Parts: sequence; structure tokens; C-alpha cells
Amino acid sequence: MKLQKPGMRNIKTGIGVMICALAGYFNIVDNSFFAATACIVSMQTTVKGSLTVGLNRLKGTFIGGLMGFLFVLINPGDPILSCLGIIATIYICNLLKINKSITIACVVYCAIYLSIGNNNPIDYSINRIIDTSIGVLIGVAVNYYIYRPDYLNSIYKEIRIIESTSIKLLKAEVEKGAHGDISSLKNEITKLEGLYKNFLEELEYSNDEANNNEINIVIKKCRQIYLHLQILEQMKDKCYLSKENYLKSKSICDELSDGKYVKDNVSTVYNYHISEIIDNINEIHEIDESQSENNEQKIV
Repeated sequence: MKLQKPGMRNIKTGIGVMICALAGYFNIVDNSFFAATACIVSMQTTVKGSLTVGLNRLKGTFIGGLMGFLFVLINPGDPILSCLGIIATIYICNLLKINKSITIACVVYCAIYLSIGNNNPIDYSINRIIDTSIGVLIGVAVNYYIYRPDYLNSIYKEIRIIESTSIKLLKAEVEKGAHGDISSLKNEITKLEGLYKNFLEELEYSNDEANNNEINIVIKKCRQIYLHLQILEQMKDKCYLSKENYLKSKSICDELSDGKYVKDNVSTVYNYHISEIIDNINEIHEIDESQSENNEQKIV
């Protein structure tokens, strides 16, 4: 069994928890457990994701802390009041339209109302809010400053993988007249779309300069290639490649054998889709080359 290396998000989460533990050791936080859990939840794929989740957690912590404090003043640990307090906490979160903060608000409420013991209610509530806030800040800071993913570079690497995969599928089609397994192409396109989504989220927190329009065009071209390959899969009859498409294919496929399925003025629909695939591959390649040249100029 081949073991995978731990991902950077995994490592950064561990670093964040270590910092929270150190904060507890040096009495910067009252309880490192609450800081660490906030840090873990805040460690998202992007900095924007960390900020969004962190803010939701802070809102929930404040509501839960406030409700826990108020109900503790009435009678701490009472089963009926614990029920009413949870209902009130969820109701307020819904009223304020912070539904994503409901879970943490309830957890903080229970942590205060059911675990306060002999602690001072106001001190205990404030400490929980402070601990959580510090944990969120640590999580966001670690995510921002330690090995931020280079999504733009990953996007263009993925584009090259899609280009290579498309060429292999095209070669199988025109050389052997066989439909390749296009599921791999679909998976790579899905991965590219995910990287682009993360890149857009991260863009306002980075210094990357990119032509979003170009990347959108590439994604559109990739989808079109997949669509044309899907249509070719449905063709059951024997099809022939036009001479023009054979020559176009030979220009982008390495070591393409002499075409035994080449005939002009036959299989018009088939050749239309082949031509569209070739044109889309060439357009993707041109955009990728243009980006590579821009990167080289920036380095110089």
C-alpha cells in the first residue's frame, strides 16, 4: 500500500493547534481547548474560507456566550432551562440570519451553562469568547502566512494535463478509430474548476495577476472538448477521417501512424466534431503558451 504524504492543510492545522497549546501554556488564553477547536474549524482551503468560517464561529460564540451567561444567572445546570436556552439560542441565530453559527452557538451555550461549576458567570463567558477569538485569529494567520497555495500555477499545470489527456483521446480516435475512456478528462476538468473557484476566493488576499477571462475561455474550451468526445462515443458506425483533419491531428499528435481510416467527403458529422476538438486543443495550447511567456517576462 502506497502511503500518501500529509497535505499542507493537515500540517498547518497541526501548527495552529501547537500555537494554541503554547498560548495556553503561557496563560495567553484561559483554556487552550476552546482556542484549538476554533483554530481547527477556521483552517479552510483558502484564506477567505478561513475568514468566513472564523467570523461565523465568532458570531456563534458571542450569541452562545451571552445566552449561557444569562441562563446561568437564573439557575445553572437545570435540565429544563438547558432545553429552553438551546431553543432561545437557535431562535436568535435564525432571527439574526446567522444560520451557519447555530452549531457553535449551541456548543458554547452548553459549555458555559453545563460546565460553569463554581466559576464566575461573567468571567467564564468572557474567557470562552476570548479563547475562541484567539483560536480563530491563529487559524487565519497560519493559513495566510504559512505556505499559501499557488492556485494560479496549479491552474495552468492542470490545463496542461487536460491538453495532454485530450490529445491522447484524440489520437486513439483518429489512429485506431476507437473511443477512449473520457471519464479521466471529466475528472481533470472538475479539478480545474475547483482550483479556479479557490483561486477566485484567494485573489483578493494575494498579489497574483491573472486574466480571468482567459481562464474562463480555457474552461469553456475544455468542456467543449469533453462534449464533442461524448457525442463521438455515441457513434456506432464506422467513421472515416477527412484528409484535412488527419493533417491537423498529425500536427498535434506525436508519432501518429498513417491513417487507414482517411477518406474525404465521408462521415461529415464525425469530422465536424473531430475538427472542433482539434481547434479547441490548439486554442488552449495558445493561451497556455501566452501565459508561460508572460511568466518568463516577469521573472526577467
